[in-house]
Amino acid sequence: MSDDFDWDFADADDAKAEISAAVTYLLHGAADSDRGDIVREIIEIVNEAARESKSGGSDPFEDELPGG
Repeated sequence: MSDDFDWDFADADDAKAEISAAVTYLLHGAADSDRGDIVREIIEIVNEAARESKSGGSDPFEDELPGG
């Protein structure tokens, strides 16, 4: 997944429409048994974005490893 923030949204409604279109794309043609997995993955992505937004973004050098 790209972390580039170069999108040009007119407003929050425009961003929500893009999210809706992406979710529709991901779910299109998915079998019922796969839809739950896809939705869980989408929720994980949203949770990660919310955490990064709250913390001011992610630092690629802050990986909790020695020297990081």
